[in-house]
Amino acid sequence: MRHKLVLWFVLLIAGFLVGFILQYARLQRLQKELSASTKQLGSCQSSEQLSQLRDKATMMYLEAVQKNYGVAGEYAKEFFDQAQRIVSSTEDLALRDLLRDTLATRDQVTGDLAKGDAAALSEIQAILSKLEQAAKH
Repeated sequence: MRHKLVLWFVLLIAGFLVGFILQYARLQRLQKELSASTKQLGSCQSSEQLSQLRDKATMMYLEAVQKNYGVAGEYAKEFFDQAQRIVSSTEDLALRDLLRDTLATRDQVTGDLAKGDAAALSEIQAILSKLEQAAKH
């Protein structure tokens, strides 16, 4: 009788260990999938933010082409404010560097738009070009 009790106890412990090992392996697999999904989500968020920036820059350019410098200035403010927020929150180093370079032109672009100077068009075109190149990568 004692042998049977020991055998049942060993089988019970073995059953618990097998169940634990199977659940542990499943947990590891799910953690890897979650990590991959998190990375993909971060990439999608960066792409979305870049798309929104391009949209604002495009609207700024279109309004400047139509000589609506006041409206273009409003888009410029929104664009540069959003770029500043992205710089402070993104982990994408290439995007951060691009936006820092873009933010360096803030005073020039907004000043030219405030004066109604058509020179702002070439500056905005350069910004759009950089954003488009970044979107392709």
